[in-house]
Amino acid sequence: MTADSGMVWLLILTVGAYVIGCRVNQKVGRVWSSPILMSPLLIIAVLSATRTDYAAYQTSTHLLTFLLGPAQMAMVIPLYKHADVFLRHLRPILTGVSVGSCAGVASVIGIAYLFQLSHPTIVSLAPKSITTPMAVSVSHLLGGLPELTALFVTMTGLSGILIGPVILRWAGITNNLVKGLAMGTAASMVGAARAAQWGEPEGAMGVLGMTLSAVFMAVLAPELLWVLD
Repeated sequence: MTADSGMVWLLILTVGAYVIGCRVNQKVGRVWSSPILMSPLLIIAVLSATRTDYAAYQTSTHLLTFLLGPAQMAMVIPLYKHADVFLRHLRPILTGVSVGSCAGVASVIGIAYLFQLSHPTIVSLAPKSITTPMAVSVSHLLGGLPELTALFVTMTGLSGILIGPVILRWAGITNNLVKGLAMGTAASMVGAARAAQWGEPEGAMGVLGMTLSAVFMAVLAPELLWVLD
């Protein structure tokens, strides 16, 4: 099947899979029923059953990929509305995000070296906790594989919404604003979206964590290039 002939139905498939995922999540209400997890599985199943080429799917859904940029910018609106919270807690927020970002990068690099993964795989893993466009750019700069990085970002987001709340409860963290910041820092946009389900202020802190971690990674990238060389 070519990209031209499949454009309309593949676009409908993607949107429809997400809508179905949202409906199922509303009915079930479990973390594993999140549309972020269910819709890709449904799409993969349909593409496999119809033997649709991934290149055709990627081309057909390019519009949705393009709209990710404006969608991410729209997530900043709650952050603007709750800017006073950010300004009141500026120092602990910056400290928490910087430490969390460093810990995330250091841990994944350490584990990758422990399992003797290849150099391109290691540098592809390093920016896993930031937004996909930024992560792909950093991966390319470091000499990694952008496609692999995009996969790692998705896996990080999914694991973040699945086990992130569990870890926060285990750690005894009850402040929803802190939880939102942690989710955004560790699981990027997916984590911020999960935090937004707890409330608008929590979602704003999730977006803040996501944004600051991306900025921090951009600053850290040249140092990573030296360390991983």
